[in-house]
Amino acid sequence: MVLLGAVEAQEAVIYRGFAELRQPQNLPQNEWVWEPGEALFQSLVPGTLRLIGVTELSRRVQVAAQPNPLLAYVGKEVQFFWEGQWRRATLVSAERNLYLYEGRYLVGLPGVVAYPDPSGFSAVPGPRVTFRYQGAGAAALAYLTRALTWSLRYTLEDGELTGWATLTNGLGRPLQLGRTELVAGSVPLLDVPAPRPEARMLQADATEAEFVGEAAGTYRYRLPGAVTLEPGQTELPFIRARVEPVYLWRLQTGFSTERELAFVRGFRFVAPENLAAGVVSIRAQGVFVGQAGMGDTAKGDNVTLVLGPDPEGRATRQVEQQARNRFRVTTSLRNPKPYPVEVEIQETMPQPFTLEGEGLERTPEGYRLRFTLAPGQSRSYAYTLTLPQR
Repeated sequence: MVLLGAVEAQEAVIYRGFAELRQPQNLPQNEWVWEPGEALFQSLVPGTLRLIGVTELSRRVQVAAQPNPLLAYVGKEVQFFWEGQWRRATLVSAERNLYLYEGRYLVGLPGVVAYPDPSGFSAVPGPRVTFRYQGAGAAALAYLTRALTWSLRYTLEDGELTGWATLTNGLGRPLQLGRTELVAGSVPLLDVPAPRPEARMLQADATEAEFVGEAAGTYRYRLPGAVTLEPGQTELPFIRARVEPVYLWRLQTGFSTERELAFVRGFRFVAPENLAAGVVSIRAQGVFVGQAGMGDTAKGDNVTLVLGPDPEGRATRQVEQQARNRFRVTTSLRNPKPYPVEVEIQETMPQPFTLEGEGLERTPEGYRLRFTLAPGQSRSYAYTLTLPQR
């Protein structure tokens, strides 16, 4: 029994650079032939093809060699266009590309060559895999292919977070998928090139092959219902969630005596569920305000999207030198915006140091400070920094 590359609904688990497909089959007794087609066959990850539900005994993989198309025209006349007219020559040897023309032997022909029929250029049979096994009936054909992949991006607009999946079908024909999961995270796949076989026998392991990569540490998303993927790219939303983004001013700097400090702007929100790393396009009040990268984030953790400078995000600083190695530092800032701003300041001090100040979260490197400024609100904080005597 011969079955061409499957077009019926099948299960798919799609990773960033490959996919695992499982096609339901109703197998005849003992032997079955699968014809995957050239594109799918070349995309298979070596060592991942398996029949689930029967005990495999062996497989025979047959790939027809590409014949020399000239072999079909040995002893026949061909035409070639040279110096403004068509001329006739007889092909003597396909291997040597040798022709007889007006009593002389030519290696190759100049100009355009026309053949008497298309027989030498007919399609060769596609690859075939013959499975031999014990059993029959309901089973599944499973394999990994590099021809089906996905990537992701997000949009954040006024509290609506949407994840978009771009699914790429490189098989050149439609795929009908039933249950489909998208997996993000680190799933290693060894890049070992497989030799193109003429024909060989593979002894199958009686146990099922173990799935390539880690099961833990990945984020999985299931697409609802059946999906038809035409050749090329298909974009589908895979997550929609309401979040509460807050506008952020962030300052990360070494100890500075500058009179003015500049913040970078961004947004922060709590991840509504596990979010895979990707680029987020951000719109606020109907205006596109930029793109930011997001790392893998677990549900409940903060997502921070940094966009760049805010001309209004400034703080002033006064530094009073109380001794040669002792400084009193006062930093002030104001929120001129009509909405709240969350402020995050992290300052790194020269080592070793002594820091005195209220409301500061001490760190081994310096301090961290977080607070929210209401519209029009101002705030100052101060600390005393003592450095070693020089």
